Amino acid sequence: METSLQNQIGSSMLPFVMKELVEMIMQKKALPLHDALFYIYSSRLYTSLLDENTKLWYASTVSLYEILEKEKAERRKEQDLTPKILLFMMFCMENYREAHKKSSEEILLLFSKHGIFQFLHDNFEMLHTQDKEYILDTITTYINKKK
Repeated sequence: METSLQNQIGSSMLPFVMKELVEMIMQKKALPLHDALFYIYSSRLYTSLLDENTKLWYASTVSLYEILEKEKAERRKEQDLTPKILLFMMFCMENYREAHKKSSEEILLLFSKHGIFQFLHDNFEMLHTQDKEYILDTITTYINKKK
């Protein structure tokens, strides 16, 4: 019974915590609402906020923001995005968007959902020497196998 009550409290508090965190990210990062939401929802912090056992919703907004920024910094460090790799990823995303006649947001969500950025990073050495059609076919095949 006590655990059920605690779960209800956590579920009730989460929208308030998220509201404050989204506002802080919008302000500090100068991001629009959509981007701020993606910034949070694509994090391990958000997954931890959903876990009733962590009780992270009791942390201050500033603490949550600091945890989130530390996580994002660690991810950037892990990814080792050199300018060459970042340019290649943008090349792939823009060409895929143009080939499939979709919006940038749709392609970003698709690439994020299917781990395409990590795939491009991991296979950069082999893929960046290929022509555009081969790269786009490879991305399409990878996405289809992930479905």
